[in-house]
Amino acid sequence: MTKQKSKLTYESALQELQGIVSSLQDEAVSMDDLSEKVNRAAELLKFCREKLRETEGQVQGLFDGNQ
Repeated sequence: MTKQKSKLTYESALQELQGIVSSLQDEAVSMDDLSEKVNRAAELLKFCREKLRETEGQVQGLFDGNQ
């Protein structure tokens, strides 16, 4: 289930996260897998937040440079 961070994109992370949430909502996760799913979801959320912050900084830099 672990993917290499270098191969991970925002879109693929979001898609995987949505799949985890869906399986949790459908109660399709066994108690044995629950901890693994929650940990993976936390990793994906962290990755997505970092990607958003990075992109926000890049966009802000573009606007700051034009003033």
